[in-house]
Amino acid sequence: MITIKNIRPGILMIPDAGLRLTPGQTAEVNEPTRQVGRLLASGHLARVGVRAEPEPAESQQPFESADLSKLTAQQAIASIAEMDDPEHVKAVIESEKRRSVLDALIKKREELTGGAE
Repeated sequence: MITIKNIRPGILMIPDAGLRLTPGQTAEVNEPTRQVGRLLASGHLARVGVRAEPEPAESQQPFESADLSKLTAQQAIASIAEMDDPEHVKAVIESEKRRSVLDALIKKREELTGGAE
């Protein structure tokens, strides 16, 4: 049995599990259905009480995730908020072309470096 939580700002309908989740609502399901699995993978749902362990392979590859071009602008800006390395931000700035994402990257760089650049 797992507990899932709707982390989207709107109502989430999951027909194969018979669920209707409002924003922030949690529910317990016996086994994750196909739709629940897809929603967990896409980030619409989160597992509650499960600690996500970072994968060591990703941390060993510096700036592998620097390519934000595969994400929408909104997703890219959201992932920028999680960045904490000024060098990583600088590497992403060099490859990014979208103005809104560049603005968010520049603000994040200033936040991390304290404006000293």
